[in-house]
Amino acid sequence: MPEVISAVYEGDGMVHLSQEPEGVKPQDRLTLLVIPVAARKELSTETVGLDGLRRQIQAFEARYSLKTSEFYTRFLHGELGDERDFIVWAGLHDLLQRMTGYSQQPGVGD
Repeated sequence: MPEVISAVYEGDGMVHLSQEPEGVKPQDRLTLLVIPVAARKELSTETVGLDGLRRQIQAFEARYSLKTSEFYTRFLHGELGDERDFIVWAGLHDLLQRMTGYSQQPGVGD
């Protein structure tokens, strides 16, 4: 099951996790979403649970007056550029989909 774990990047591709991930054995392959806490404190481990992800996505929808489904399609087609907010928004959307197993989030991005 996906989980949020604090980590420290040690350089040379090495990441030190603050705890052991559940159900993961040494040498298992993982997919990581890297969110620099210093750059985006609102995306700390305390706020990135499922509810936190949904709140962050809803905040982007309100800020840009755009539903996530429309944003994501336009972003993937290169219509919106590579502004930092858009990259974060797309990453949050991807993470929420992976964590919930849904291709579309009810109430977010409809």
